[in-house]
Amino acid sequence: MIDVNKNCRDINELLPVAQKACKLFLEECKKANLDIFITETFRSQERQNLLYEQGRSLPGKKVTWTKSSNHT
Repeated sequence: MIDVNKNCRDINELLPVAQKACKLFLEECKKANLDIFITETFRSQERQNLLYEQGRSLPGKKVTWTKSSNHT
């Protein structure tokens, strides 16, 4: 069961083409001495819905403007 309150940072949860793109991106960042941190890769629709409601029907600041994110 997916915990909608926890974000996924696992590159292996992405589609194969997205995994490859992410790995290439990380390699290029490393070559350029850029220290980056991936905050979220895959997001379930349930999590996206929860984040959308934040700042609307749930407490907190708005963190997304859509229920149809590229993360899902």
